[in-house]
Amino acid sequence: MQLTRTINADKRYYLDEDEIQNVESLIQTMERFNHIKIKLYNCLYDKSFLKRGPLLEGTYSSWLKRNDGTTDYYNCAIYTYASSVLSSQKELNRLYQRTKEKDIETRNQKIKRTQEELEKKQGIKSSLRTYFKSGIWERPYPKCRITMERNQIFLPNGTYFPAEEYERKIERSIRRLKTRIALLESSKKRAIQRLEWLKKFPPKRIVFGGRKQYQKKDNPKVDREQWKQEFFESRHASMSLPGRHTSKNCNFLVRKEERKLIVKCMDGKETVFKQFHLARQQELWEEMLQAKKQERKAICYNFQLKREKTGRRYLIVSVTLLLENKDCNESLEKGCVSIDLNYDHVAVSELDEKGNRLGGTVIRFSPELKTKGQISEEIGRVMAKVGRYCAERRKPLIMEDLDTTLAKHGMKYGCKKKNRHASLFAYRKMTTCLENQAYKQSFGIYKMNPAYTSQMGKFLYLRPFGLSIHEAASYAIGLKGMGIREKLLPDERLLALLLEKAKEKLKNGTDIVSIIPAWKQLTKAFRGVSPHSFYRELPYEVLEERKKGTLKSIASEMKKWTQNNRYEYV
Repeated sequence: MQLTRTINADKRYYLDEDEIQNVESLIQTMERFNHIKIKLYNCLYDKSFLKRGPLLEGTYSSWLKRNDGTTDYYNCAIYTYASSVLSSQKELNRLYQRTKEKDIETRNQKIKRTQEELEKKQGIKSSLRTYFKSGIWERPYPKCRITMERNQIFLPNGTYFPAEEYERKIERSIRRLKTRIALLESSKKRAIQRLEWLKKFPPKRIVFGGRKQYQKKDNPKVDREQWKQEFFESRHASMSLPGRHTSKNCNFLVRKEERKLIVKCMDGKETVFKQFHLARQQELWEEMLQAKKQERKAICYNFQLKREKTGRRYLIVSVTLLLENKDCNESLEKGCVSIDLNYDHVAVSELDEKGNRLGGTVIRFSPELKTKGQISEEIGRVMAKVGRYCAERRKPLIMEDLDTTLAKHGMKYGCKKKNRHASLFAYRKMTTCLENQAYKQSFGIYKMNPAYTSQMGKFLYLRPFGLSIHEAASYAIGLKGMGIREKLLPDERLLALLLEKAKEKLKNGTDIVSIIPAWKQLTKAFRGVSPHSFYRELPYEVLEERKKGTLKSIASEMKKWTQNNRYEYV
């Protein structure tokens, strides 16, 4: 298992102290490095988006040597930084397009629902007018439960109104819905226009130093000279020198001698950091420097120039290492531990080699009314417990592989409570903490697509094992990750009601993918059924009462349990 981590030195290097030799050369190198980096980024931007510039006909290395006289080692570091910024900008632009498409899809769904509601209101108004003329009440739309008796409208919830008064209510609702649809159409049109601009025009150039800080120059209250100094320092405050595994010191520009860190600057001179020591992983860093040629790994060195409020300047030096744990247990021969992640708790299950559930636990935490730092600390403690759980059982972890970015951009017009929970769901933080624990506790991590695992657990293991919906889902995640297909097949009586396509794929398939169509059909048929209903046996007797019983027949009967508020756990 491999992790990339950046580790700071154990102290600050103040420029006015005798801890650095020839610090002027390093500061000058950092300024030149960032100045050339900005120029190269602009040239790469012109080449990529505007199809012009000096790099159309030549290479970046020859252009930098000709204009700035830098060596290949520095040219490579500068190009790595500038090209990575441009790649990130392109990826961000693609993400903006995907999120905007998701936003437009959400708006279309809202318009469709509002239009359906408007048509129902208009149908009721039409039925009222027919009743006033002929005295005959016609059902406004299919499955409408509104009735008319003695010039009184009776609603499904038991309330009633005089017909004339209810007609005025309906007219107000129709006007409101028409206005709502017009506003939704207008916002959708603007969103479509922004998506077209994202696809048609290139992204804006990056302003190194921060766009907000750059805009401060227009504020008349800001001292112009002070602003120039702050903006210059923010643009030239950092430098990263990536390493090469082919170098004896894992980096052509930085080397370690005894307890000194030596940096070769652009002017040919060397800057020496005295008594250099990492805050942690010092022994590992020294081992990587002394490794054999075939086992070497690149080491990156980072330098950040900062200023205290008193004006005193200092350097922060950090080292980026590729950490590798070759002793991680990634074997599934003895089973696994699976986990279902949620915004306020994690459900953990332990499986043996045959897929039997040996046990599990639920670890809860509360992200409500806490700062970002408090939530991170709480998640760290919870994931440390999960790491110890896996280490004690000496089994790898199987977890969900999720992308919550698009889902969070499709929350518009949704349930407020659900949206808040989705916003509090720190999936990336949980994943990072689990990966750190896996490296530390020496167990492997497998990520898998969790599609329909909640449905599998709900149908198959909620009632027999007496589990919660999330514990059942964690068990299904483990079975799916281990590829145990037999324990994820639906009940025989449900299989008999599936479409022929799904039956054929189940019959001919041998892998997990072949059962997905069946679960997709079951999920669609039982949408809207409360999870608590699955603690009871499925009402298969409905199929005997009806000549042509279907999955929807069973789902309709289960919905009645919730409507009548009759939960009888057998």
